[in-house]
Amino acid sequence: MSGGRKICKRDRSAAEDLAQEAFAAAHRHWDRVSRYDDPRAWVRRVLINRATSLRRRLGAERRAVDRAGHDPHRGVQADLSLPTQEVWNEVRRLPRRQQQAVVLHYVGQLSIEEIADAMGCSAGAVKAHLHRARTALKDRLTDWNEE
Repeated sequence: MSGGRKICKRDRSAAEDLAQEAFAAAHRHWDRVSRYDDPRAWVRRVLINRATSLRRRLGAERRAVDRAGHDPHRGVQADLSLPTQEVWNEVRRLPRRQQQAVVLHYVGQLSIEEIADAMGCSAGAVKAHLHRARTALKDRLTDWNEE
């Protein structure tokens, strides 16, 4: 590997998934792809395109989290009010996919369909993540108000 970079399990898993998707696409379109001079080049291009799309989606998610005021190396930014900090601390306690959906929807102001595309899931799954997150946050915030 160039530069001595180690591949973590998540990178390897994502690469395997992308390769499998590229081969599945080749299989679906084999009538057309098999007539190309170099079908392997077509599969490589599909793999590169899907990897690029994944990297863009992950970048969009990262930027949305950054806009939310979360820097994992510095903690909550100082310009957030105490109640706002408490809310974001509770958001951070949610499962990762719920966190992503909340940040992309409320901070990134993406539509359900855009979030589904960014997260690589269905619109129904996004709605479920948001519903569960709202329920969990509502329960936690209600507890604060009662104290």
